[in-house]
Amino acid sequence: MHSDYNIAQCTHKLLESELFSANKDYVRIQIVYCLLQEDEFSTLHLIANFLLFDGKDNEGTFETMIHEGCFPRLLELISKGKDTDPRLHRMLLELMYEMSRVQRLTFEDLAQVDDAFVISLFQLIEQLSDDVDDPYHYPVIRVLVILLLHVSLGKLTCIHSLF
Repeated sequence: MHSDYNIAQCTHKLLESELFSANKDYVRIQIVYCLLQEDEFSTLHLIANFLLFDGKDNEGTFETMIHEGCFPRLLELISKGKDTDPRLHRMLLELMYEMSRVQRLTFEDLAQVDDAFVISLFQLIEQLSDDVDDPYHYPVIRVLVILLLHVSLGKLTCIHSLF
């Protein structure tokens, strides 16, 4: 697929298909498993787009993703994807943001976020700072903010449990 529009059309067809309507939970879990195992960028783009659109309509999709361990996989894909396919990288950032916005991340998931990942996001913003219309700015900043929010909530929970 050569454009985001083609990928969105394909996703829309799948979401409205009889197969999906009759077997939503099964199809969702299979696509989540594909995200965990797939390495082909074009397939990953379609998978991420499907999970993003489906998750916006059904928050249970994001819950399943957290439960099945997709957060570390998204970290991995985002870390290696920025140099290979910018469209996929942006889609993965959007998926990570939406999943993390809707579902509370576990301590184990947050522990996977290392300095190198955060630094790479800041470097990406710096590299693109000359172009305020660049499509990366917003998704990168949103991911940084939601990760900071989760860290802050985790610290508040720890402090609250002391009292």
